[in-house]
Amino acid sequence: MGTPLARLSVVTVCRANPIELADTLRSMLSQEAPPDSEAGAPWLEWVVVDGSEDSRCQRLLDQQGPPLKARGIALRSLRQGARGIYAAVNAGLAASTAPWLQVLPAGDVHADGSSLARLERHARGLVAQGPVPAAVFGQAWVEVPGRGLRWCSPDPGVRAIGRWLRHMLPCHSSLLFDGTWARCHPYREESSIYGDRPVMRAALAAGGPELYLAEPVCRFRLGGLSSGPAAPATLLQRWRDPDLDRRGQSRELLKALLFPLRGVYPDLMRARAHWLGRLC
Repeated sequence: MGTPLARLSVVTVCRANPIELADTLRSMLSQEAPPDSEAGAPWLEWVVVDGSEDSRCQRLLDQQGPPLKARGIALRSLRQGARGIYAAVNAGLAASTAPWLQVLPAGDVHADGSSLARLERHARGLVAQGPVPAAVFGQAWVEVPGRGLRWCSPDPGVRAIGRWLRHMLPCHSSLLFDGTWARCHPYREESSIYGDRPVMRAALAAGGPELYLAEPVCRFRLGGLSSGPAAPATLLQRWRDPDLDRRGQSRELLKALLFPLRGVYPDLMRARAHWLGRLC
């Protein structure tokens, strides 16, 4: 695979959504290099996989190439046909080279300019004490578009990570993977929207509370494809997903039952997150 170009890789997948990609691009430009980064060398590798023939995302990347380079960010853009989100993620993993890796889909953003550096510092601190963890993870600010409502997940009070993981998984973007581990554990490409779940569970299964950085590292917008209340027709499609277990099916059924109450759905999700924080 060659010598790593940087100390961190971020894999972003997009598909004819330049507005969302622009949000992620601004977040990437905001990231501050760790203080011990090598001067004059790229510290961050950004691998962007475009799953469409639309050229708008590529034009945006071409325009922002010089500012990214000036910030020590090495951009690698790939084109891939419409084979699905997890096929695109796997292509990005295969193209990445850094020892630590984050998956940040277009539209997702970091919590602040030090998010990546803090996650990496947390991971390297664990390496100094023992084996390399498959992943570490932090908190996500869960935000509700159009409303001044947000909360942290996991709740800062969480202590029993294993128990918490049985009820709820971290935000995918809040994880920082060991790059070698991630490249050896591809996502199931036939999965619809749940292919990240078995990967996250496998990465965190061998660890404990030490993997958890109780600080916000990303922002997650509630109400998207995977987090919003599902209409009954959508529910039937999701149930066929090979990565949705019985507990997941129960959660999707609950979302369908709550669909008529979708106006208060964010409030219910916030209450659930805080309840789980006290429980675990």
